[in-house]
Amino acid sequence: MIGKSKRSRPKDDEPAEAQQAYRSSTASDAAMEQILLKTLDHLQEALPWTRSLPADGHRTLEGAIQTALDDLLSRLDTQGTDDSEVPSPVPAELSRSLGPHRAMELTQVILDMLEEAGRTMGAEEERVTLVYTRQAATAAAELYADLAETRSGRKAVTESRIIRHLIEKTADTRTVDDLARLGWPTEFDCFAVVGEPQGNDDGQGMENARQPIHTTVVRQGGRALVGESEGLMVVLINPDRSGTPADFCASILRFFTDESAVCLGPLRHGISGAEDSIRAALSTHAAAPAVADPITAALPRPLHADDLLPERALNGDTDAADQLYQEVYMSLAGQDPDGPLPTTLLTFLRSGNSLEVTAKKLGIHPNTVRYRLRRCVEVTGWDAMDPRESFVLRAALIIGRIRRSHQGTD
Repeated sequence: MIGKSKRSRPKDDEPAEAQQAYRSSTASDAAMEQILLKTLDHLQEALPWTRSLPADGHRTLEGAIQTALDDLLSRLDTQGTDDSEVPSPVPAELSRSLGPHRAMELTQVILDMLEEAGRTMGAEEERVTLVYTRQAATAAAELYADLAETRSGRKAVTESRIIRHLIEKTADTRTVDDLARLGWPTEFDCFAVVGEPQGNDDGQGMENARQPIHTTVVRQGGRALVGESEGLMVVLINPDRSGTPADFCASILRFFTDESAVCLGPLRHGISGAEDSIRAALSTHAAAPAVADPITAALPRPLHADDLLPERALNGDTDAADQLYQEVYMSLAGQDPDGPLPTTLLTFLRSGNSLEVTAKKLGIHPNTVRYRLRRCVEVTGWDAMDPRESFVLRAALIIGRIRRSHQGTD
């Protein structure tokens, strides 16, 4: 098997030194032959995954081991004076096909084999072998670092492509395939977080944050995708039932600049839900200046998309307008837009939020007004007695009344 390192037999009249060198070489070759056979037998025990490899896969592994032994033998022949670069025991092509984990496992088996080979010979051979294996380990580490960087780059491209298709609502079966390659399940819940990345002066803020965000989210039991939209970092998170969106969002806030609005999209399901959550978070970021503190310009962190429905609708977000109509107005009005709840609420809001004025206009007792307003809270989740929430209700009523009037003229 170890053919290229063997020396030709010297003639009988050649010097004794040549005869001795040949005998030593033959002994070394035989020892290496045995080590190779022993290593191949040991592979299935040391690396169980090799048992399922096809025949050509086993030949490839044997070739890698053979090559490493031949290279070591050639250096032993020169007593370590060969100053050429020591290659990785598992070459790049094989490492890519095996994957990083298996490639590293195979590398360790080969290095152990080489060290054992050195121990079977003299002190000088053992010294050369130890130097060789250290250099081989360094070469392997550099190779795997390069492969990991390449793989990380491909992953980043895939993530960015997914996020772009979700934003543009052009996701298709290829998007599903991309998600599957990144380890996402077919069915998933998700939400988006949007903001300006920390340290983005050189334009590398998002790329610098990508891996730390992945690590943070995985530690909490979820998975993430990181992409970009017009300078904003878009993070899509699948919590995988391991926490609330607020919990996950809090854990990655540090990756967004302090001056940026950090916006949290609603929890949704599947591809279409991912599209909705990302677009809602982006819409919230666009509308964020409307709710900044008038003195300090400070913003709550994060801003929840559902809390800025009126501002988003006023800024042209039809999804937000639809949500106000469906979830708020229709909950109040149902099939009767002139019913007691929408009528009482609208009168209350137009009367300066006065119970007495509302009661007088409607010809009912103030306690009846209180009861109906409590029912509005139960139905919509928004309280007309709160200044901010009354604005949400007023926006929903305006959108609802306009849409109802158009329906009546169709």
